[in-house]
Amino acid sequence: MQLRNRVFIATLLMLVALSFSATAAGPRKMGEYKSVVRHLKAKYHAKKVSIPFMWLARFAVSIARPAGVKSFSVTLFEDLKFSKETLDKEMRTVLKSSFDADWNPIFRARTAEGQQAYMYMREDGKNVKLALITIEKETAAVIRATFSPEKLAEFINDPKIFGINLNDTKEVKKAETPAPAAAPVPPPAPAKNSP
Repeated sequence: MQLRNRVFIATLLMLVALSFSATAAGPRKMGEYKSVVRHLKAKYHAKKVSIPFMWLARFAVSIARPAGVKSFSVTLFEDLKFSKETLDKEMRTVLKSSFDADWNPIFRARTAEGQQAYMYMREDGKNVKLALITIEKETAAVIRATFSPEKLAEFINDPKIFGINLNDTKEVKKAETPAPAAAPVPPPAPAKNSP
């Protein structure tokens, strides 16, 4: 019981210390991802969709780092209420204010049916950060990921996770194994003369 109380008090003191250090540092700009998510919720009254076991997938990726992916987040929304005529302009304005000069817009696409996609990327040391926002009818997805380009290239050349090869082994074996030599065709039998 005393150990539990000590742990509780230590945790409480650490939280208080961290909160004071955070306020002493001054106000911080909200992150790009959170800014876009907040805009979709506030402006378009979007409802966040719960993704089962997303926490487990994020934890597994942070440990295994498949294909060089170090972290990712996915937020899905439904029931967006917006005007198709103004959505693109509003989103471009929000994205421009959310993503600073370090982020490069990779593409922006809009279909005749009103589907929209925006992608931003920036270097972060040896890593690359990627943000993708898609909107389709009444749904939206906001995705961010951090990955190592070197590890991704290695994975593309030799796709393995935990030492398990992800290539189709049958196709690989067919390509490596030479075709069997054709059996020699026996010469035709001589014709028998009948008396």
